[in-house]
Amino acid sequence: MASPKKQRHKRPSLSNVFAGLDITTTSSSVSTSVPAPRFNLARSIRQMMKSTFQRDGSLRALSLRGIEASFTIAMDDAYDYNILGDIDPDDLHEELARHTTEVCELMQNLTPSHDAAVDDHLADILSKLVFNSNMIENSGAGADVTLKLCQAIFRGEEIPDDIGERDDEYTAIKQDLLRQNLPAGTQFVLRSRREIVQHAKAASYIISELYLRGKDLTEDIILETHRILMDHVDTEQGISWTEYSGVYRVAPVHSARTDLKEATKSGKIDAVAFSAKYCYNFVNIHPFLDGNGRACRLILNAMLLKYGGNLVCLGEQGDDRR
Repeated sequence: MASPKKQRHKRPSLSNVFAGLDITTTSSSVSTSVPAPRFNLARSIRQMMKSTFQRDGSLRALSLRGIEASFTIAMDDAYDYNILGDIDPDDLHEELARHTTEVCELMQNLTPSHDAAVDDHLADILSKLVFNSNMIENSGAGADVTLKLCQAIFRGEEIPDDIGERDDEYTAIKQDLLRQNLPAGTQFVLRSRREIVQHAKAASYIISELYLRGKDLTEDIILETHRILMDHVDTEQGISWTEYSGVYRVAPVHSARTDLKEATKSGKIDAVAFSAKYCYNFVNIHPFLDGNGRACRLILNAMLLKYGGNLVCLGEQGDDRR
């Protein structure tokens, strides 16, 4: 169903969603004389971890317009001690701090013979991140197809935009849809595949920008992440992706700059609370017509990786999908 043509208005800035949101646009030139090497996301993350993790469990990160700071894990005072029943947030925090320190030591002692295994592990986590996030939204396809597509994208491989009905991948996606009693015609199969591909590409983009390149979270990065995520993915109501991909609506906003200033000054940060706080603010603002939840979880993981060296695969358990 074609959507009515909407009048375009000058969009308001999202610069207040996160403190110090830099709305300046950057441009880069790419040389065409020499082919660019294939970008491997998992390998790049492993290399960044090895260079920024320190033996004492702290890590270095670029924040606040490129200023490098070292952070140790601290616990925020905003945790709800009733929501998890018998599970104590203090115990979870101690467990996280212990595991983070162990990972820091592991990365410092990593030998070249272990690099491939770590890369495979990181690629698997990234693929599960996409699969689980899609599952929350009843998007994408089964785990096998998702893993195959995501692994290829995270290795920097080129994959075809579309597939034919005789393709094994097409058959697998169709069977996944039928098992869920969902429409399984050609347009639905291709849409499900596109939801996986674009989600993986969007994850690669925002992690590269915030974590690998050390950029601050900006309006341009948020919009480009959403544009990639929803590229050629129409809404279930039939609204074309061209009408809403990378376009946000009027919304009240919040800022993160003060928190980062305080963390940089003290040298301590609770990356879980910090990331969750602004993920919560973002998803409740609901700035996009569609894809808010997936975009929110991508922002959360990129910030959590940057300031805490962790990734979280929300949606793996039933309670995560509420």
